Amino acid sequence: MIELIGVQRGAKLRIVGGITAEVLESLNDEWVRVRLLEVPEGKGIVGTDELCHATDVIEVVSV
Repeated sequence: MIELIGVQRGAKLRIVGGITAEVLESLNDEWVRVRLLEVPEGKGIVGTDELCHATDVIEVVSV
């Protein structure tokens, strides 16, 4: 689990399932609202906003 408390708006995350997302808003130390940027086929829709829990984050790609 990645600690999300210090993750800033605009940071890029790699999420379970091969998804890359951009942080739009940090809700607390466990939840962020993200926009999907790169999505493997069948895993979601690019441009969609979603909530993401810290347990789904593999790594912070860029800050």
